Parts: sequence; C-alpha cells; structure tokens
Amino acid sequence: MNELVEAETDDFDRSVGDAAIEGLARKGYCVVDDLLHPDLIRSLAGELAGLEASGALAAAAVGREGGRRQAAEIRRAAIRWFDGSTTTERRLLDVAEQLRIAINRRLFLGLFDFECNFIAYPTGGFYGRHLDSLSGARNRVVSMVIYLDAGWQADYGGILRLWEATEEDAGTVEVVPQAGRIVLMMSEEIPHEVLPAHRPRHAVAGWWRVNASTGQRLDTSR
Repeated sequence: MNELVEAETDDFDRSVGDAAIEGLARKGYCVVDDLLHPDLIRSLAGELAGLEASGALAAAAVGREGGRRQAAEIRRAAIRWFDGSTTTERRLLDVAEQLRIAINRRLFLGLFDFECNFIAYPTGGFYGRHLDSLSGARNRVVSMVIYLDAGWQADYGGILRLWEATEEDAGTVEVVPQAGRIVLMMSEEIPHEVLPAHRPRHAVAGWWRVNASTGQRLDTSR
C-alpha cells in the first residue's frame, strides 16, 4: 500500500484523529467524539438497521480460525462483516485507510490492512472480558469501535468497560456508547467487556492488522 498518498475526505476530521492517536500512544486507548462526520454515523446506523430487518446478520462467535465457536455464555450479539459493496461501507473503509496511515506515521506499528463488522446486541446482549488479540499473535494490533445509537443514556446499559492494563487489579474506564463516540485501543494490551444492554445496541467494530504472511502460511483476514 502506498503510504505517500492521502486522499482528503469530509468524513474524517484529521485534527480530531491526530489527537486520538496521541491518546492511543500515551495510554494504549482513547475515547473520542466527533471524529467521523454525523452523516456517516447516520448512514452506518441506517445500513445496519436494514441488515438487521432483513435477517442478514449472523450470530457472533468467539475465537479464530479452527478455534471459532458459538459461546452464548461469553458473547451474545449478531454481526455482518464489511465487504465494501455499499457506498457507506466504502466511506468508512476510506476513513480507516487514512487512520492506518496516520497511526503508522506516529506509532510505527506497520499496520497493513483493516477488517470490520457491523454488530448488533439484542436486549440482554453482552460480551465478557476479553482481548481482541492473543498476546504475540499479531493478527490484530489496533482496535476501533464506532457507536451508532443516537440518544443512548447510561441507564440503557451496554457500557464498554476498559481495563487500563492486563492485570486484574488495573484501573477501569466505562464508556457510554453514544452515537458518534469512538474507542481506539491496542488489541493485545487493553482488556474490555460489554456490559448487558437493556435495549438493542448497535456499533461497528474493526481491527487494523499487520501482514503476518510467510512463505508457508497466508495470513487471511478472518
């Protein structure tokens, strides 16, 4: 990928993005509002609503590759992976590419590509404490969550709880999933969980990855 070409986009506030990346560099995570244009947030929310209504979402699993399994005791949600087939998806993927370049410039992580999915939690949906990447696996390096529900309040549940380090006694941060709020975090370093939602909750979850291909093994996206 060409790191020298950076197309401008109205969907992405570059100054807010730079500040978010500084927070990621300092703490391993950041929580930011107003990074994406409100129209893109509304478009993502509308597209997810349409997918949900048409039955296009599939039950979310845990684990990767041969270890993937359904585990309702750990995670209760439904997802659909982006394939870039709609204008809305392409708009977000364009933003993710700009962020990839900016993160690499600041943190020298060698991020290579990005994968993401729509995710819908039903009433009572949750996701137990976890890391987005197993230590040393390098399949996911930086995670991003984009919240889509307008008017969400803390008493609706669905709070994202972050631990500031992998130790059990690490400090925690709780994030109310308001529309347009975005969380960036280091995938191997910041444990997190989604507390039970008291009403349906919607988001996009994505991960920047490094290229782990070798002569013997192709690093597939998911």
